[in-house]
Amino acid sequence: MSNPTWQVLIGVGHGIRISSRLGLRFGPYIAGIVLAVVMLATATIATAAGGSFRCVLNDGETVLILEDRNLQNVAVARRDQTGRRTIVTNPTYMELFQPATQWFWLAHECAHQQLGHTLGNYGPDREQQADCYAVRQMIKHSEVDLAGLKAIQNDISKVAGDGKAYRSGPERAAEITACALTKPG
Repeated sequence: MSNPTWQVLIGVGHGIRISSRLGLRFGPYIAGIVLAVVMLATATIATAAGGSFRCVLNDGETVLILEDRNLQNVAVARRDQTGRRTIVTNPTYMELFQPATQWFWLAHECAHQQLGHTLGNYGPDREQQADCYAVRQMIKHSEVDLAGLKAIQNDISKVAGDGKAYRSGPERAAEITACALTKPG
């Protein structure tokens, strides 16, 4: 017997339906349990830069990493309805960046989770803190080299700021570089 291929359908007002190519169907309650188990088992690792990124916080929690092609951002750090920390990425936007920058975006969102930024208080200071924490962790764990730092600086310098939470791309890139070159105080 072959392994079933699962199809997960989530629709607003329609609940969750999971079915297999073997024709098995589950009701909403069982479907929700199956979906939760599948997500917990497989969605804690994101692929970027030819490797697998995993966000494990200092308290030992592994952050769930999900994809949403409708997300109007590269990635965001959130809490789900139960309070569980998540990172949601848009692979279409992610693919616009060089591999080192893709890794940086994941590290940046992981930093938001580590620093507790998903509880509100958004702004340029939070973005700068997450940028700095992310690049320092990447260096500490040998996840980026000089060529990667240059790629991140190049990509980020082209990203527009919004005048609210995000500084201009060149300013943000310069701050990331400064963090990479200095040790935490």
